Amino acid sequence: MELGLSSFLFEDCKLESKLPLLKEAGIKYIEVKPKEGHFDFQDPKYLDEMAKEFKKYGIKAKSMHMPTNGVDISLIEEYDRVWSIREVEKTVLALLRLEGEIIVIHPGSKIEDEKIRKKRREKSEQSLEEILEFCEHWGIKIALENTLPGKTGDSILEILEIVRKFNSKNLGVCLDTGHCHITSSLYGHNDVPACLNDINNYLYHLHIHDNFGKSDDHYLPFEGSIDWERFVKNLKEIDYKGVFMFELRNRGNTAEMLQRVKDIYLKLYRWDRND
Repeated sequence: MELGLSSFLFEDCKLESKLPLLKEAGIKYIEVKPKEGHFDFQDPKYLDEMAKEFKKYGIKAKSMHMPTNGVDISLIEEYDRVWSIREVEKTVLALLRLEGEIIVIHPGSKIEDEKIRKKRREKSEQSLEEILEFCEHWGIKIALENTLPGKTGDSILEILEIVRKFNSKNLGVCLDTGHCHITSSLYGHNDVPACLNDINNYLYHLHIHDNFGKSDDHYLPFEGSIDWERFVKNLKEIDYKGVFMFELRNRGNTAEMLQRVKDIYLKLYRWDRND
């Protein structure tokens, strides 16, 4: 279980400026968030320069998040939906340039009218079919992320239904622990550790963060109410081989946050190693 960090932590800074701190903290894997002023995924020259920077600091861009600047693959308006597909595909090409492996995709955003939930799900699957074919061609895996309440894909069950429908080795699940904790608290679903048993054969990726089951706080583990000891135990039981990817909100000094990430990871890692 290797340590990783999403660049969401410092999305308001240029990513390259934080690489020395990542190296110092011993973080070898990163998930890149494409965002203007942080990481310009549409500039080939910049991507090549960043690929060199990652190698310089011994960091691998394991994954990349889909853009969040209005991109939504479940939109009913065809022009907007197709535009969203193309933005995701550009991100896949950027990931390839960094020699990455996994693109994290949200199946959809907020549904204002529950009467169109079914239609939004259909549009999401229609888009995924096209994106999946693109990713299969380039050898990139899609990790479909469980979302917050009121969005397409806001339950583990729905995420699993979508993944199973396509039955592709290039499509699996990104379990977002914070999102899962909120939906399980709100809807009475299985809690976060129990969800691992449901997605056992489909788990490709993790987004690790904590909360108290009410708001998407992106706290460090042990700052909320998720049972992390049981979570790590279940993770070991299903033999997860991916990265333990922290996805945290910046709440102060970045260097101090990274040290806390390292300390917490080592505590969790000890649980992972104990029989």
